[in-house]
Amino acid sequence: MEAVSGVKMRKAQLAALSARPYALAAFRILLRIVNSVDISRHRLVLPRPVEKMLVIIITSDKGLAGGLNSGTEKCALEALAVKGIALENTGIIAIGHKGEEFFTHRGYILEEHIETKKDESTLADFTGVVSLITNLFTRGEYDECVLVYTAFRSTFEQEPVLRTLLPLSVEGLRGMVEGIVPKHGKFAELNDHLDVEEHPKNYLFEPSPEVVFETLLPHLLAIEIYHAFLEEKASEHSARMVAMRNASDKASEVTFSLTREYNKARQSAITSEMSEIIGGMEAMK
Repeated sequence: MEAVSGVKMRKAQLAALSARPYALAAFRILLRIVNSVDISRHRLVLPRPVEKMLVIIITSDKGLAGGLNSGTEKCALEALAVKGIALENTGIIAIGHKGEEFFTHRGYILEEHIETKKDESTLADFTGVVSLITNLFTRGEYDECVLVYTAFRSTFEQEPVLRTLLPLSVEGLRGMVEGIVPKHGKFAELNDHLDVEEHPKNYLFEPSPEVVFETLLPHLLAIEIYHAFLEEKASEHSARMVAMRNASDKASEVTFSLTREYNKARQSAITSEMSEIIGGMEAMK
């Protein structure tokens, strides 16, 4: 299981990196639109007082991954507690069985549950989630939508992360794009070549910047959720690999300890038999 999880972890990292050029291109287009038209009054950008919150939590479907899922669930609960959101005002979209099970048993409103058994999910698999959250947010059923998942930092370090999806912010999207490449490990050097336009120029958009923004927005949200899913998968396989390695090491320790106890008992039995034999021989003299 350790070897299999190691291979799957590397595949998840490569999948996240393969989506990076698309995310960068979409983000550059967004920066150009922001420079050309004011989107601050858009229904998905305009902040509002937060009384109801929609939480998208990404966890695994399987166990044997140490404290991976419990850390993600704790991060979501802490965010709700900090903002003072009551249980009846919280909606849950659970991507993964562990998160769905955790929040359902505690009485939270489950808007959607998506299994994550398939590692080879694509960007198109998350368009339905984007449609759901934008519809719920637009109708005013929720005032804020947050995404909670476990970010992959390195093989031995995974960190629960909370990002605000809606209302949309350029800073949040920038953090998502920059976070595609891990800070440590084999691919960390790719961060040196991150090229995001800081001061985009004015462009002429057809048919209009507003139409381009409306078309681009669902893709950006889908990219962010898809990237979080890949990060969670890489973290899951990494945590399981480490957990299985620790289990193997512990099994070796237990085997060594039991073997030593067995040898002690065997030696004690042999000594006892020898003592009895010597005692009998002495009695016969």
